[in-house]
Amino acid sequence: MNKKPIILSVTALLVAASVTSAQSLLDLPGLLGRQQQDRRVQENAVKVEYDIDFQYFFDLRSFGASEELFMATETFNVARFSPSAVLRFDQDARTTHRLALGIDLTKNLGANPTAVEVYSEAEHQSKLSNFDLMKDIFFYYNYKKSVGDGILDFYAGILPRTILDGDYTRAIFADDIRYYDPNLEGVTFKYSAPRFKAEVTADIAGVRGVDRVGCEMVFTSGIYNPVDWASLGWSAAYTHSNGSLLASADVDFALVNPYAKVDFGSKLGMQELSVKAGPIATYQLDYKMPAYDESGEEVGESPHFPMGAEVIFNVRHWGFGLENTYYFGANLNTYMSSVYSDSSAATYAGTVYKGEDFYFTRRSVPAWYDRLELYWQPLKSEFIGTRFSAIGHFITPAGRGTEDQIGPFIGSQVKATVLFNLDAFRHPHKSSASSGSRRSGSTQRSEPAGPILSL
Repeated sequence: MNKKPIILSVTALLVAASVTSAQSLLDLPGLLGRQQQDRRVQENAVKVEYDIDFQYFFDLRSFGASEELFMATETFNVARFSPSAVLRFDQDARTTHRLALGIDLTKNLGANPTAVEVYSEAEHQSKLSNFDLMKDIFFYYNYKKSVGDGILDFYAGILPRTILDGDYTRAIFADDIRYYDPNLEGVTFKYSAPRFKAEVTADIAGVRGVDRVGCEMVFTSGIYNPVDWASLGWSAAYTHSNGSLLASADVDFALVNPYAKVDFGSKLGMQELSVKAGPIATYQLDYKMPAYDESGEEVGESPHFPMGAEVIFNVRHWGFGLENTYYFGANLNTYMSSVYSDSSAATYAGTVYKGEDFYFTRRSVPAWYDRLELYWQPLKSEFIGTRFSAIGHFITPAGRGTEDQIGPFIGSQVKATVLFNLDAFRHPHKSSASSGSRRSGSTQRSEPAGPILSL
């Protein structure tokens, strides 16, 4: 057998392999560059994500004891299903862009159209049927960037309130704002770090029109935890309303609530044993309301500065808890009953004042208001939260500085809340700092996952 051709063939293969290897080594920088380019292309590819929020609210209100001066006797029984689709673009390892589009399907359970119209046209409308539940569309842009050991978030568009993490006093936002106003229209900035987080939002609640009331609101919240069991924080808001073209107005309302909070629950083997306390100061000016000197001469507008203090005590163990909110001070809503014009019944309530009506104490002297809540919170995690509550409301009884005969007990509520977030379920340990979709988590009070309000 002639082995020479075989030897020559093997030699040729070895030479070719050597040449190829040499060329690869000489072209190593280019090869690495192409790999990095392919990796960047893969990282920068647009990814499609999705999320679903479910919210159920039940709120049975009974305020006959106060002749419904503070709140009407009624029942909220609302379910909301909010699916959304997200396009995500990872600019680099620290920067992400997102575009989201979603809808809110909302049903006031039991509010079905009547078979025949007798007295109420509103209750006979077909839009009450289950096939016409789409109430709102939301869409927004989200920019997220890692900055040091924190995360910077920017949102713009129609924003679900579930993106907010702040701890706001009920003097700024009432609990039921989630029922009738689940979305914001404007921009939000958020920053979150291991021991500090803050957010600020500008919400265009209304653009002035012939009938539409113009109203803009800016609000902010923040918290700093120097140690695990103590924190310092704030919540604040500024609202301006200039009425409509037919009912002009020009009113400013600003509220600031700095606070300190301590929680000894972990030290005592409990879920929570906390006290949160701080002053509430306001600035209010209605430019339609002139001020007068002692002689009765008009001297221009005069601002009001009502203020008080709020203390919240919360104890919780084995899912059962008691939360008591105590406020003492002046009537915080000076112009609550003011109307936009003599020919209009529309008041500043709900536009200028979005907080609980109980801070409108209806007392001309400093008074107290107390909210006592007993609750059971069987489920509380990053993706699901449930809470069942019985709440009693009390206020300074009739006497000096009062024009009514009510108090101290003014009414009660029975509430139930169920919240679920699919994104948090798929990523069970992903915090708000790393999540780009609508978040259900909140650091406020002892509540389960949810927006800025209590359950």
